Amino acid sequence: MHNKFFRGVVLNKHEFEIRQAVVGAQKLEVWINFGKHLTTLAAILYALKIIFDGLQPFIGQNPEALLAFAKIIDAINPSNITSYMVAGVAAVGWNLERKGKRRAIRQKNEYQKQVESGDSYRSSSGLTKTGQTPKGVGK
Repeated sequence: MHNKFFRGVVLNKHEFEIRQAVVGAQKLEVWINFGKHLTTLAAILYALKIIFDGLQPFIGQNPEALLAFAKIIDAINPSNITSYMVAGVAAVGWNLERKGKRRAIRQKNEYQKQVESGDSYRSSSGLTKTGQTPKGVGK
């Protein structure tokens, strides 16, 4: 019998292969989601290109149109929009990082319960199964 270790747990050959397949599926899901985001970003950039290409003939015909277009861009305030975009990306990044921590805590909790099931003197961190602080704690 060939036993292998997976995150500190002894598994037989078949259980190990199943765990490897699950991890592989999780990695594939991450890459697919990354591809979705890249596709969305590319579509937004292409839409902006189409808009500016469509404005090009109007701006080129009349010099006053260029001044009017500059006033529109100034009214839109691109630096403000950029700030909001950076803040949005930071918020999404923080949320994804927090979800990753919760996932790790959920997975760790499963293994920790296996270890602590036979020892009444061991205790966990006190977090819920999903990695949240229980209500009423720390207030």
